[in-house]
Amino acid sequence: MKERVNHIAKYEPAVRAFVEGTFDGDRVLDASARPDQDFPLAGLLLGVKDIINVDQIPTRCGSVLPAHLFEGQQASCVTRLLNAGAIMAGKTVTAEFAVSDPGPSRNPRNLGHTPGGSSSGSAAAVAAGFCDIALGTQTSGSVIRPAGYCGTFGYKPSFGRVALDGVLPYSKSMDHIGLLAKDMHTLAASLPVLVTDWQNTNDGARNKPVIGVPMGSYLDLAKPHIRAQFEASARRLEGAGCELKPITLCEEISIHNDNHDLIANAELYQVHKGWFDEYRDVYKPKSRAMLEFGRSVSEKTLSDSLKQAKKVQLWMQQLMAEHALDAWIAPVAPDLAPEGFATTGDFRMNAIWSYTGLPVVTFPTGTDVRNLPYSVQIIGRFGQDEALLNISRFFHQVIGVGELPLAWSSDVSGLGK
Repeated sequence: MKERVNHIAKYEPAVRAFVEGTFDGDRVLDASARPDQDFPLAGLLLGVKDIINVDQIPTRCGSVLPAHLFEGQQASCVTRLLNAGAIMAGKTVTAEFAVSDPGPSRNPRNLGHTPGGSSSGSAAAVAAGFCDIALGTQTSGSVIRPAGYCGTFGYKPSFGRVALDGVLPYSKSMDHIGLLAKDMHTLAASLPVLVTDWQNTNDGARNKPVIGVPMGSYLDLAKPHIRAQFEASARRLEGAGCELKPITLCEEISIHNDNHDLIANAELYQVHKGWFDEYRDVYKPKSRAMLEFGRSVSEKTLSDSLKQAKKVQLWMQQLMAEHALDAWIAPVAPDLAPEGFATTGDFRMNAIWSYTGLPVVTFPTGTDVRNLPYSVQIIGRFGQDEALLNISRFFHQVIGVGELPLAWSSDVSGLGK
């Protein structure tokens, strides 16, 4: 563990995955000196996104608002992981209030590029080898996209299967707690600890799963090189015995994305309305804009949008049942991680899965010449997270890649940028 702590000390100034002052090497070494190997996550280093409460570490939410506003009991998801033997490494950087104003974190695969957001620090910490697992949150795409951009393994549960207590909400109707992990084995070991009522099962592990490819306006979002790499991965699955079904997901994906945004930002304002008038000028620009938009949404409009969301959720479940789909497969985002740090990336290929509450797993399938990861997201049936994990393990055996290089061990280090 001493070598691990030294690795963090050496590269954290370049990656900036942790909230300043929350990583304590001595604390980690002390905790690791007494591991109980009977625990399923014994000795794994844990990062926690800084909108999630952890005992004895203030929650700052990527903001300069007073920290006492966010005080509360430790989140049960944190307690579950720590009680299973994980060691708290530190709080990880978040976009302010999990919205879109980027934090300081860098992508460990190429330090000139964003790690994505809003769970930027969690993805960066796992990719850089600082943490084995890290908690994030996803309202639209904030676990799966940064996991994809950084080339880690990511998981977003079915809505409601991981408790949201101890987390500053963005949107009570769309929020999910998710997990980022260093590899598939670690993800598989962590989910029975994290997820409520997890049942170990062979469901989904059959020889020929039926996989939907979401065509039309959804897949048309992908850039040509993203689509080409994705289609090559899909062909390999077909060659391994999977049945692929091209299905038009919807006539216009932007309709669903826009309704998701309306709900999320109206509910964001409900969380912040007691603070916004007093602290408006210290909110970051994108947070302020989303709150202003949320304030403009009437109660009737929000109610109508929530009813529409429920209809879409049921429609999606029916669509998968009608086509006998075990899962969907899709690119993580329209493009690879953007250069620079002005944006946390494009959520448009993630939001529909948050909107419909379906479980998602992502893993890397390659890199481009800049060492930026390609990834796929596998989307399962609602509530069938266990089956999704089994399917994803099989898919990873067929199309996944092994350990990816880090920026400082490749030709695109970005160190000093």
